[in-house]
Amino acid sequence: MKVSELAERTKVSAHRLRRYEAMGLIVAQRNASGYREFTDRTVREVIFISMSRELGFSLKYLSEYVPLYRAGTLTFDQMVDNMRHRIAEVDVQIAAHQALRKKLVSHIAWLKKRKREFAKRALDKSSSPWSRNRESKS
Repeated sequence: MKVSELAERTKVSAHRLRRYEAMGLIVAQRNASGYREFTDRTVREVIFISMSRELGFSLKYLSEYVPLYRAGTLTFDQMVDNMRHRIAEVDVQIAAHQALRKKLVSHIAWLKKRKREFAKRALDKSSSPWSRNRESKS
């Protein structure tokens, strides 16, 4: 099948498929006209790559594990271990984002306090002793 058909069957863009081929993640044969020809087996490989990318696995990871997948030697235990490792990475990212969120909330509170202090000082400076006396005598 040609790259356009592979793209249609896997829902991965032809541009991305060409990139995967250039990286050695998928393999195409060339026909007499020079067009890429992919086998039905490549569909499974592209789906594996696509799902791995959706789970946040890096291209470096894929360069190590796609050959194992292709050869049929990637075990379920290896996949589960890799997913657990990925979960740990996500947990670290979540913790970092939570810390950043806490810091942002703290800065908002600090800025609001500064705004109130500034407004109070501005109000104090704008009122003169005369205006206070007049108000209290009225």
